[in-house]
Amino acid sequence: KEGYEDARKMGSDILSVRQIRALGTQAVAERVPAGARYYVTIDIDGFDPSIAPGTGTPSHGGFIYYEVLEILAALTKRGTVVGIDLVEVAPDYDHSGSTSILAAQVLMNLIGRVMHARKG
Repeated sequence: KEGYEDARKMGSDILSVRQIRALGTQAVAERVPAGARYYVTIDIDGFDPSIAPGTGTPSHGGFIYYEVLEILAALTKRGTVVGIDLVEVAPDYDHSGSTSILAAQVLMNLIGRVMHARKG
């Protein structure tokens, strides 16, 4: 709670999954300052464990693939993505390998959209 309150005091706009779903992905993207340079960090445990079981902290009710993809796609149109990372994939907890595949797909799609935005 303390870290959350400190982040809010410093100007962070923090939304829950429920709030993001209520607003919609486009409205969420519009809350991000336009024309800025962004470092995107993705924590795999923000995804619903039905699609990302291989993480140390599963979050039931988490994001689905297309919600995240739509927000990231909109972000690449609002400014310049200068760096990307994705954390918390734990293959030992996912014998199907689906979490690693999800992580790779998200990164591949984001990098593709970043490169496409740079062409324009």
